[in-house]
Amino acid sequence: MSTFKDFKLSPELLAVLEQLSFVEPTEIQKKAIPLLLEPELIDFHGQAQTGTGKTLAFGIPLLQKVDKAIRTPQGLIVAPTRELAVQIYESLYKIASKIGVSVGVLYGGTSIDDQIRLLRKGVQIVVGTPGRLNDHFRKGTLSGRDIKTLVLDEADIMLEMGFKEDIEDLMKNLPKERQIWLWSATVKPGIADIMRKHMHEPVSVRVTSKVVGTERTKQYYCIVPFRARLQAITRFIQGVSDFYGFIFCQTKVLAAEVSEQLLKRGYNVAALHGDLSQAQRNSVVKKFKNRDISIVVATDVAARGIDIPNITHVINYSVPEDLESYIHRVGRTGRAGKEGTAITFVNKTEQRVIQHIERKFGGVINPLDVPSRELVIEQRLGQLMAYKDSIKDTQIKERDRIQAHIQEMSAEDLKNLTTHLLFDKFLGTLDLEEIPYTHVEPVYQEQQYQEIFINLGSEDGITEEAVRRYIMQTPIIKPEQIMTIRVIKHRSFVKLSSDCSPDLVSSLRGHSLDGRKVQAQVTCVIDQRNRPSRPYGRPSYRR
Repeated sequence: MSTFKDFKLSPELLAVLEQLSFVEPTEIQKKAIPLLLEPELIDFHGQAQTGTGKTLAFGIPLLQKVDKAIRTPQGLIVAPTRELAVQIYESLYKIASKIGVSVGVLYGGTSIDDQIRLLRKGVQIVVGTPGRLNDHFRKGTLSGRDIKTLVLDEADIMLEMGFKEDIEDLMKNLPKERQIWLWSATVKPGIADIMRKHMHEPVSVRVTSKVVGTERTKQYYCIVPFRARLQAITRFIQGVSDFYGFIFCQTKVLAAEVSEQLLKRGYNVAALHGDLSQAQRNSVVKKFKNRDISIVVATDVAARGIDIPNITHVINYSVPEDLESYIHRVGRTGRAGKEGTAITFVNKTEQRVIQHIERKFGGVINPLDVPSRELVIEQRLGQLMAYKDSIKDTQIKERDRIQAHIQEMSAEDLKNLTTHLLFDKFLGTLDLEEIPYTHVEPVYQEQQYQEIFINLGSEDGITEEAVRRYIMQTPIIKPEQIMTIRVIKHRSFVKLSSDCSPDLVSSLRGHSLDGRKVQAQVTCVIDQRNRPSRPYGRPSYRR
């Protein structure tokens, strides 16, 4: 099918799609929409990445199936984050408002009373986050009686965020005669469990994985020691005149720290992470869209569903924990025919991860060095001519008085004054200290680091954030020295850069982890890169 006219859509819906310039369906829409438009109930699993058009792949059939005479919810769309829920709502509202279908969005952090009033007016498609939807079901303000379709968008992310029980609770409020349309980027064990337990002979559709924005996005990786990454970021920002982008961090703590340090250096920056209130997050997104700030330091979860046009750069402070996160991050730049740049910071041992991404998605991620002090200076001074041309016809207040003072100066004084003013404008804020970084070498080398073993894990109620708080109780560790935290059933592991103090474990004695006594040991770990190994494989341990 080459156009939306080839689908069995109502003339009214087709007219709106054409009005909104939706002409040719994407690959996932071509595969999913005909199935979901069938009159009988069908359980469906769609596997597709962000940016493939999956929102309309389920949204169009859902809008078509609404009975306008019934003023109660008939479709329920569940999303992992508030931002994604709002994005889905906005995408559907553009169409629904023109065909007489009512759509509403429910999420935490905002007035539940306002949402109750909205529901009483008669909402036919409800979009929301698991926690707030269950709040309304418990209060009796949301009825599942007429809901025939449950859409679980980014279900794999919901499971990772711990929403499994919330999803189970939601399903208890729906009729037995209903269909589930489950969407995920991956098929992890939790997804398979939902399909086996709650879905009857589900039909699965999958589109070929690809890095979003590959054609327009120049992708690079850069080898930088963890302790030097903040300085490396400033070099990349300083080297361009129009940096407008995301910096992605693995944790809330690191995102806050990086944002704070950039703010101290004079950049228009804000953090976006889960510890912010909804009002604070909305404020950051609004300022970013309006370009009141040019840099947002974000975690993956907090940035989900945020659609900002014209992003020039994405910088990954460290390698994402999974390939799907890489797609989500890089796909934010290089859109709508615009050029984009994505840079991922790695250590020497992580070059294999870059190679795995290239093999997986068929793209090219080129090596890149941190811009040198001299290069940044040349780039900034290269903007002088453009600046001269931009002010040529600009009218400024007190021009005559200023020029009168200039006429009293000697040529040498004027030259000296101009030099100082231009230095302040183009070079005065630069961090011009040389920073340590590693050139990309074709031969892998050994990378030594420390790893702390902790005798508590997820079965003991321990989370990554709890482990991070425990480690940060000692003043001798800095946030940037924590490389990774891994929590398994009965153990946790914290990988630290090799420059950490050898007294770290002894300094943690007497400190508790979420009120529990802890046994911690430190080991020396060496990744050997002089022989091939599996992508995302385990390092070799020397104890």
